[in-house]
Amino acid sequence: MVNFDFTKRDIVMMAAFLALLMVAEVIWVLGTVVGIIIYPIVFGTILIVTAVVIGKKYTILIIGTILTIINLSTAHMYGGTLAALAYLTGAIALEGVLQLSKPYGANRVISVVGAFAYGLVARLTYVVVIVLIYGMALPMWAIVGLICVPLIPYAIGGLLGYQIGIKIRNTLESV
Repeated sequence: MVNFDFTKRDIVMMAAFLALLMVAEVIWVLGTVVGIIIYPIVFGTILIVTAVVIGKKYTILIIGTILTIINLSTAHMYGGTLAALAYLTGAIALEGVLQLSKPYGANRVISVVGAFAYGLVARLTYVVVIVLIYGMALPMWAIVGLICVPLIPYAIGGLLGYQIGIKIRNTLESV
């Protein structure tokens, strides 16, 4: 049985990080060339900061589930509504990797690998949905580009997120 032991403070911080993740979607306004590089860095950073600062199991899974529900209900994504499932599958991958570290999210290497895993699984899910479910005809180079290009930026975001998360956590603990 899963036991959620989140305090009111944790829930409020999760809501704040969820709002940051939703604001990060604005990066795509800059265009796909800039967005495919900058968005994974910002999104990966926010995800890992969330895990490090809150530091409790299932944090990322809950955030990913809520983000998926929001994006399924608004249908604003390119690639169709079902492309929102990429948030959930990526969150499952990241959650699985983060639970390997004791305490949760407290290892830099695990955080970087987790952000990379999030990017890989989320992008694979996105491509599978737009190609197999919606029938979009994409050349192989575009499919490879959609999957591979954001992976290193997600890892960079994981590293930045870990470093920023440690500083934020230490600041919050000292207050």
